[in-house]
Amino acid sequence: MTVFRRLRAHAAPVLAAPVLAAPVWAALLAVLASPRAARADLAEDQVLVIYDSRVQDSRAVAEFYVGSAKVPGGAGNLPGLHPGARALDISTLSATGGGAAGVLPCDSPPCPATPDVSYGDFAARFRDPIRNYLVAQGLQRRVRCLVLTKGLPHRVHDSDSFGIGDNTSGAATETNNGDATYCALESELSLLLINLNTGEAGGAGDSKADGMIINPYWKATTGFGAWRTFYNQSTKSITNNVGVGIIWKGATGTSSAALNPGDMYLVARLDGNSLADVQNALMRAQNIVLDEDTSAIILDESGSDGIVSPISDTDTEFDNDGPAAINNGDDYEQTRDALIADRRWLPANIRYDPASGPANFLVGPLVSFGGGIVVSNNIAHLASLGANHAGGAPGAAASQYAQSFNYQNGATFNTIESFNARAFGGQGTLAGQEQASDFIASGGTLAVGNVFEPFSLSVPDNLLFVQNFWLGNMTFIEAAYSSFPVISWQQIAIGDPLAKVRRKREDINADGRVDTDDLYAWNEVPSPPDLNRDGTVNAADYAILEKSVRAFENAALNQTTIGKQMD
Repeated sequence: MTVFRRLRAHAAPVLAAPVLAAPVWAALLAVLASPRAARADLAEDQVLVIYDSRVQDSRAVAEFYVGSAKVPGGAGNLPGLHPGARALDISTLSATGGGAAGVLPCDSPPCPATPDVSYGDFAARFRDPIRNYLVAQGLQRRVRCLVLTKGLPHRVHDSDSFGIGDNTSGAATETNNGDATYCALESELSLLLINLNTGEAGGAGDSKADGMIINPYWKATTGFGAWRTFYNQSTKSITNNVGVGIIWKGATGTSSAALNPGDMYLVARLDGNSLADVQNALMRAQNIVLDEDTSAIILDESGSDGIVSPISDTDTEFDNDGPAAINNGDDYEQTRDALIADRRWLPANIRYDPASGPANFLVGPLVSFGGGIVVSNNIAHLASLGANHAGGAPGAAASQYAQSFNYQNGATFNTIESFNARAFGGQGTLAGQEQASDFIASGGTLAVGNVFEPFSLSVPDNLLFVQNFWLGNMTFIEAAYSSFPVISWQQIAIGDPLAKVRRKREDINADGRVDTDDLYAWNEVPSPPDLNRDGTVNAADYAILEKSVRAFENAALNQTTIGKQMD
């Protein structure tokens, strides 16, 4: 049975000390072993930045992020944007299987950027050394987020069909045959503590590296830290029980064999076309303020009926594909409707466009393509079919549209294009598709994308990302992973994992923070804002503010209690 659709224009369909009574002890042990914990916020010291000191850009990015004190041999005297984060020079580790010191195949600096590795090199030079380091340092449960830096690989090639992920027809065959091991390096590292390739011999489903695994953090509504790491080194039960292709699913529940968010890592990447692009994007990520009255969100779908279809794959829309186990619904329309229902975003700036053809392609004012609908607002979130826009795009817009917009600090990118995160490390573009790296170079800040052909069933959900990041209180990496239906596949998150949004209308006293003072100011200002735009200032508006204040203060508290969180 084939359920996969290539993310290409006009593509045809192809193709988881008192003595306590026994019941009291049982209850206590159940709490201690539970995958859920009380504190939800991701702390700086739970982030491990991985760099190679022999790769100049990699070292420079790490130093800029964590500071010179933790990255020897750099420019020096840099305080770091997140000095509480940890750093690991991967060149100091040894590859498994008798490899020489330094996990990248480079004997002497300066080492070039290495965009691609084989699956064998991924396991021997990245997964195993990083895992061994965390275990040796006793950090396998404290560290929750890994960050790869510019110059390190981002693509892992198929174990028996090198390069197949760049060939949409070949990728479809390999996937339908149940033997696709090609993936994003970051996505495969999400299950760092599991040898997914055990048993891999080129057969269908002979290892968990074949196909994709349902992301246990998909659809999350609470912070990643709410999940305990108590069982993250236990053997996991992962089976192919969703009935379509090779889509694996971990057991659910609270047993040691269940696959819960506490058993995985969130993995981000700091990358761009140049070192300056990365550093500028990181700076933009430090003070993200959403002006709900002026910033726009782009939902440029095309070829759509504009209504929420309850049945996957029957409406021919890329945003509503795949089996129920990994399909969250008609994404673009649901995102539009959720934003309207939420009411915090000015409705006129929710730019949903279902129409096809060059005349209906949404573009910005900075580049003239000779047509299209121009949106001049500062863009907060860019979601588009891009090169897959039904009926085509005006001029060169299909591959350059992201370069035409004005962006606010923190602007995010999620387009339905197969290879929109391919070009890092000098890898180059494919199929005339827009690149996340060009979005970042043009003033964008954060992006999710695909490094190889992912097929339409696996694209990240805008609804979940927007609700958790722009309208919620998650960090970027939490919101990104909450939107990924699957891991051990093609999706990566690019940008500062700790980036977080402050909404301007919730800063009641206009002091640049959302905190308790804003709750007091609510009762002191003559006219507090109608946050949900329902025409009445009431308890519902105050509840929105209170929730944001609590989230920001919890995050601040977490930074002052580093090392105190219990596993």
